Amino acid sequence: MTASLARLWRARDNIRLANVRVKNLKYMLIFALAPIFANMQGAFFESGVGLFGLDAMTLMGGAYCIGAGVLFAFADVKNMLTVARVCVMMTLAGFIPWLFLPEGQLSLSLAILFMFGFGGCAACAAFSYTFALNNAERFFGAALVSAFCMLMQLNYGLSFLSGLFGRAYLTLLVAGTAVCLLSYKTEDFGGALKQPEAKLNPAIKLMLFFFVAHKLVEILYTYFPVASTPQALISNGMVGLAVIGLSFVLQVWAKRSVWTMCNLFFIAMICAYALYFSPAGSIGREAGRYFHGFEQMGFIASYYLLGCIFKKHGNFRLFKRSLVIILPGSLLLYLIPGALAAILPEQMVLVSTAITGVIFIAFIMLSPVYAKHMFYADWSDDFHLVDMTETQSRTRQADLFESLGLTPREKEIVVFLLRGYSMRQISGELKIKFDTVKFHVKNLYKKLDVGSKAELFARFNALLPDGEDNEWQSPKPPEEKT
Repeated sequence: MTASLARLWRARDNIRLANVRVKNLKYMLIFALAPIFANMQGAFFESGVGLFGLDAMTLMGGAYCIGAGVLFAFADVKNMLTVARVCVMMTLAGFIPWLFLPEGQLSLSLAILFMFGFGGCAACAAFSYTFALNNAERFFGAALVSAFCMLMQLNYGLSFLSGLFGRAYLTLLVAGTAVCLLSYKTEDFGGALKQPEAKLNPAIKLMLFFFVAHKLVEILYTYFPVASTPQALISNGMVGLAVIGLSFVLQVWAKRSVWTMCNLFFIAMICAYALYFSPAGSIGREAGRYFHGFEQMGFIASYYLLGCIFKKHGNFRLFKRSLVIILPGSLLLYLIPGALAAILPEQMVLVSTAITGVIFIAFIMLSPVYAKHMFYADWSDDFHLVDMTETQSRTRQADLFESLGLTPREKEIVVFLLRGYSMRQISGELKIKFDTVKFHVKNLYKKLDVGSKAELFARFNALLPDGEDNEWQSPKPPEEKT
């Protein structure tokens, strides 16, 4: 455990502002994700209006989650532009009439239609965020959305321009979403068509664990009695903006691994919950409100990892299946805390602190697994590149080494060696350091009990059926420059 934590602490990323392409701004501005995380549905209805015995917040939140799953279920890479346009039209059809109607059941029905379509916009935006952007663009895109959320919370806390600003800001958000989605170009994410078949491997499972855990921890806080007070919104907004700046320092300047951000998020949230047990009006209670601003670090880390890991290990089919299941299923993340609050209203703070503590302990206990399969895996040097490289489609050949205990990167490198590539040429093909290739070659030679390429060929020929040894010499490696 200690060794794994030490390795994770030494892990590095390589986020550079110079790698951000202005033409991809439309994919970075994932506006459609902002309203749910900023709790902006409060800009719609302030009274107790509802339908079917359910309040407006629950209905709109549910419509958003269900719309994301249902509408995206009809999408594929080829018809993504069509699905995006349908979602935009549905969103505008509900939103524009709502702007001019008084609060009531008709306006709530239109708001539900709007949020249903907006959920579809969010799903399309999440797809382009994953497959059209590089690492730096994903990080800065998530940070931008986080900043929009914090500005909205500051508005709620300061009551800036009363309710007028809320609706005006929401209108700009919807307009921005529509413009971005309508300007999508298939060729920008067409590479998703060429990705090989993908499975739900350990790296994806670990990423999804943190993604869902972050959502649950944050939603639990919304049930605290002080969560919606003006003082809490102001402090959360101010600290949240500062935390976004701290995230820039950690990733862009110090080049720390995003694993560091994950841990800071959990530690700060536990502090925020634990300090709430301090007496009302005490310094401890006040400090707890400020610690909650670190939630934004979890938001940035969870979406950054979502895009990076799916780009590396997933494909469109697996991404779609995950999104269609997770987003409608995320309704449980709202229903479970709500049920707990109804059953144990006086103990909700204690329950929330305990749940967060258990999740954080589980995250720490999984450190060796995170080190092995994600942050310090043999492919983790991709975090140093401009973008994550898709897994190479050499499955049949690599499977011949399945029983020999080689890692995915070692399987990939041994394929190149058997095709006659030098270590320097392999470094260029995989876009990794020459010393990294040497390290992997040394390890795979040891595992295969060989000491040279000649012995490697002899060992491999023993595994191949007769007549198949020549295929490894094709295609020929590029001419090595002298």
